[in-house]
Amino acid sequence: MMDTLASAAARLQADPVIGRASRPSLARLVAQAGRLQFGAGTAIYAAGAGADCVYLLVEGAVTLVSPQGVRRAVRAGRFGEEAASDAHAYLTGAVAVEDATVLCLPRAAVRALLDANPMLQTDLLFSLTSNLAGETLARPAPPAPAPRTGYRRHAAPGWLLVSAAALLTLACGGGHGIDHGGVIFLAIFAATIAMWICNLVDDYIPALFALLATLLTGLVPVPVVLSGFASDGFLMALSTLALGTVVVSSGLGYRVMLLLLRRLPNRQRWHNVGLFATGLLLTPLIPTANGRIALLAPFYADMVDNLHLARQGRAATRLALSCFSGGTLFSAIFITSKSVNFAVFGLLSPQGQDHFQGAAWLQAALVTAAVLLAAHACAAWFGCRNAERPHLPRARIDQQCALLGELSGREWAALAGIGFMVTGIVTSSLHKVQAPWLGFAMLFGLLLWGTLDKKELKEKVDWTFLLYLSGITGIVAAFNRLGLDHALGTHLSALGTSMRDHFALFVLLLYALVNLIRLAAPSNATSVILATILMPLAQVNGVNEWLVGFIILVFSEVWWLPYQCSYYLQMQQLSGGAAPYDERRFLWLNALLNLARLLAVYASFPYWDMLGIR
Repeated sequence: MMDTLASAAARLQADPVIGRASRPSLARLVAQAGRLQFGAGTAIYAAGAGADCVYLLVEGAVTLVSPQGVRRAVRAGRFGEEAASDAHAYLTGAVAVEDATVLCLPRAAVRALLDANPMLQTDLLFSLTSNLAGETLARPAPPAPAPRTGYRRHAAPGWLLVSAAALLTLACGGGHGIDHGGVIFLAIFAATIAMWICNLVDDYIPALFALLATLLTGLVPVPVVLSGFASDGFLMALSTLALGTVVVSSGLGYRVMLLLLRRLPNRQRWHNVGLFATGLLLTPLIPTANGRIALLAPFYADMVDNLHLARQGRAATRLALSCFSGGTLFSAIFITSKSVNFAVFGLLSPQGQDHFQGAAWLQAALVTAAVLLAAHACAAWFGCRNAERPHLPRARIDQQCALLGELSGREWAALAGIGFMVTGIVTSSLHKVQAPWLGFAMLFGLLLWGTLDKKELKEKVDWTFLLYLSGITGIVAAFNRLGLDHALGTHLSALGTSMRDHFALFVLLLYALVNLIRLAAPSNATSVILATILMPLAQVNGVNEWLVGFIILVFSEVWWLPYQCSYYLQMQQLSGGAAPYDERRFLWLNALLNLARLLAVYASFPYWDMLGIR
């Protein structure tokens, strides 16, 4: 018995495909494998019989026989791969040419193996194809993995910086009116920021580190540290992410784009307006810029091809700018348009959260939005003027709309969720139900009616961001509980005075600081680092905390070089790296929009004075 099991294990490990599975998977497979013997001329299975096993040849020879009588030798000592596919019957029969010993791997065991090791699926498909064709078909070698970029290539110096930041804070933090517990927390916070800046790990891991270190040191009560998991921002983010998942997976977003372009005048200007407006429409619905670009970019590439725009020409560049700006320019304008907005919302005081929910956030940002829109229009018009006469084939749009058919049940559910949220937020002054609870009710409805199933909730909702958001909220709660917000306001009195008495100068300094940090840190980390420090300082100095947080969000979207913007890199990959637009011109226009962000903030001063928030 022991020899039989050892032989089975050795055969599985020796197989060039199955042997690549993980050791736990192979260990489970050995328990399910059966050893069978067949005499010469014996049929192992017939064509059309149920495909219930994959077979590995141990000894002897086996021939596959097609329904037409064509005989082919087994390739690579493996046959019956139909059981590893969606086929329910064998396509050929198998006959032992001489006495043969085989391992029989039941279909259920093979499916479990593929679930745990999905990379084997394609190789088994090639094996089946080779047996049917009678010749070995080699799978093309996969492309070499892209080299890791950024600071993760230099992990050792990064971790040394993290350690140095914590140790220096411990060494220098005393004697400034901060107690011992506060110094320890500042050391934890310094290490967390260093991890973000050096990009050593994913964004949510430093936040979890800060929570864990604070819990282990017992600096503040557990409910304070973990308060982010019960915050309004957490509920709002979870609900919006779930709704965005339904909008994308149901096809509602793509349908809206088609209908919009179908009804627009068939001219270049309106093609740009349509693509920009589509991105603008998706901005409050899809809470990540990457998600919006992923939806818009393929449609942009399709428009370039169907309109026969000149490659690298100004018309294609203008359309690219409309696509990119439509999905990203207003990320700070709507609270639901980017996940990090909820982090800033979570940093607001309870009074600030009550005041700047939903429509109030948008109302306060209207002038900034108007200036950014005007800047985009000027950049697109004067920077990409051209004489091309593109034509969008209406017949193709009509055919795509016809293929989509009537609105599906999931699309109706997505529309109902959007309508419920919008109506609830607009009428909140009547029913007094806060936006997070409306979002939670909408999420419950999606789950109750099966519109959002368990698999989508688990795989497509960004739970890592929710951990990140909760961690940030917990860090700020601990920061305030230890009185560090007041201590910070005292020790940074000069900056606080500048914020209070020379706000225009403070905005300019903040813009320069954001640009400096963005050379090393991603936009989300930049927003959180600065908001965590400056929003409590604003509250101490009598400056509206939302105003400071909003300006940080606007400035954090600034980028000058492609590596600074993940969703621009995503757009670059539309055509295998050969973008259909003039990248140099695009980057110059983006630089102008970066400067327009500073202008938009200054232009909003009178409006904010009128609203009483500056």
